[in-house]
Parts: sequence; structure tokens; C-alpha cells
Amino acid sequence: MWRTITLDDIAATLSQAELDAFRRSAADTGADPVEALIARTAETVRGFCRSNPALRLSPAPSSLPVALISPACDYAAFDILKRMNLPVKEPRQRARDAAVALFQRVAEGKFTPESYAAPGESPPDPHTLPVYSSEPRLL
Repeated sequence: MWRTITLDDIAATLSQAELDAFRRSAADTGADPVEALIARTAETVRGFCRSNPALRLSPAPSSLPVALISPACDYAAFDILKRMNLPVKEPRQRARDAAVALFQRVAEGKFTPESYAAPGESPPDPHTLPVYSSEPRLL
């Protein structure tokens, strides 16, 4: 299943006080900075997903595999705290590093979350999809 990151997802990672402070820090832009951050984070994660030939992306621009929602929120939380010029504590740094490592595994094809499937369609089996490599192999 694929879906977009919600405010509830972000709120499960950050406190409401942190979200409110982030919104105040960007109040002059007019748009909700949390929504912009969600969209930017989703696009970053989808960029990693595009590199995995066994993964079919959802046509919805901000939609992610459910397995990547929580790591995406960890990634976004770090960006929120960094933008507010607050000291980022080690647990948040480790969570972001773990999220980036997972995204890299997705890009390298070492971890393939559920591919997108249209309603009524089952997702393709990543084990039956052709995988191409530019690396020479000895036979």
C-alpha cells in the first residue's frame, strides 16, 4: 500500500511544540512549512525509489510505500530541527542516518518495499521482474 505522509505521521515523530516552533520560524512565507517539508521529503524518498528497477512508483507525486513512511518522518524531523537552528540530539541524528541508509538500500535494490498497485490490481512480484546491470560478468 502506498500513501502520503500525514501531519499525524509527523506528529508521531515530533512533538506539537516542535511543529509549532517550526511553523513560527517560517511564518513569513505564507504557506504551511510542514506541508512543504512533507512534499520535499516525499520527493527525496521517491528519488531513491526511482533507482530500484524492481519498484513501481505510485503516480501520486507525494505517495510512498507504507514501509518508508516512518523513516521519511525521521528524515523530515531532522530537517525541521536543523532549520530552527536547534541542537540536534544524537538519537535524532541516528534515526536520520538509519533512514538514509534504508533509502540507499532501496536505491541499490537491497530492500524493495511494496510496489505500487492500482486499485484492484496486485503489486508486481519483485522476484519476477528483469534486473539489468552494466557490470560485466564472467560466465
